[in-house]
Amino acid sequence: MNNGFSILSIEFLLIDLFIAIGALYALRYFQGLLIGVDTTTELASKDNYAFGISCAGGTLALALVLAGAVTGEAHTDLASEVLSVAVYAGLGIILLKLGCIINDRIIFHRFSIKTQIREQNTAAGIVQAANLVALGSIINTSAQWVDSESPLGALVVVFLFFLAQLVLLTTTRLRGLVYRRRHHGATLQGAIENGNAALAIRYLGHVLGAALAVKAASGLVPYQLGGDLGQFFGAGAGIQSMALITLGSQWLFVSLIITIVISALAGIARHAVLRNINVIEEVDDQQNIGVAFIEATLFIAVGLIVSSLFG
Repeated sequence: MNNGFSILSIEFLLIDLFIAIGALYALRYFQGLLIGVDTTTELASKDNYAFGISCAGGTLALALVLAGAVTGEAHTDLASEVLSVAVYAGLGIILLKLGCIINDRIIFHRFSIKTQIREQNTAAGIVQAANLVALGSIINTSAQWVDSESPLGALVVVFLFFLAQLVLLTTTRLRGLVYRRRHHGATLQGAIENGNAALAIRYLGHVLGAALAVKAASGLVPYQLGGDLGQFFGAGAGIQSMALITLGSQWLFVSLIITIVISALAGIARHAVLRNINVIEEVDDQQNIGVAFIEATLFIAVGLIVSSLFG
């Protein structure tokens, strides 16, 4: 029988799906605890679209994390498979929650995304979902780049997760600078706080484009960190730490360069596809979500092409 479709592989599939469903169930309630709401009430009674969009983003993000951990290469026993997937499920939930906190307190520091989602601000929900999906994609890329089944690999994934926050922070600050220049000192964060969903959709395109730039960087920067976790914290800890910092710095630098390239190429594509349309007026002023979706899609499309070439 084909190794790709055996009784053992079906057992692994069922185990992975069981863990994934449990993790997704847990994530929903963790998101409610983080924001300070009852998830059932927000989704069914209050019809809080902002919270629903945020939950959807978290669900997709965790699925991406788990997809990065499941390589398709069968373990020797079910216990190893359960341990590997369960560790990444728990790690994924923790990292995504940390990502929400960083997004709320550092990246969007002028207002509370958590509070705005509770107050049913759809734009804030889209921003939160964009951040979560981008982080899920980055963790997926990192897990595939390193040996995701080893303890050292998991440590490197955590390290890259925190470096990735700099990619998202840089992207957000650059978009804020562009918005401020276009609107005589008005802020991007202020517009999001005021509920401009079209602007949030455009931001989603930029952030996902940045996540795809990280994927492209993983294809250009080879993973060269050897050894195991014992060696990392043992006698050679200093050398291993420097190797990790050097590797992470190269990965971060290339990611930022490709993010800028993707933004520039998407800008060129926007002028061609949306010719004779004033996207600033339509998205920023008139809150035209149709034009915003087209613009966001262009950033994602360019990011997919670039990441396919190098990732």
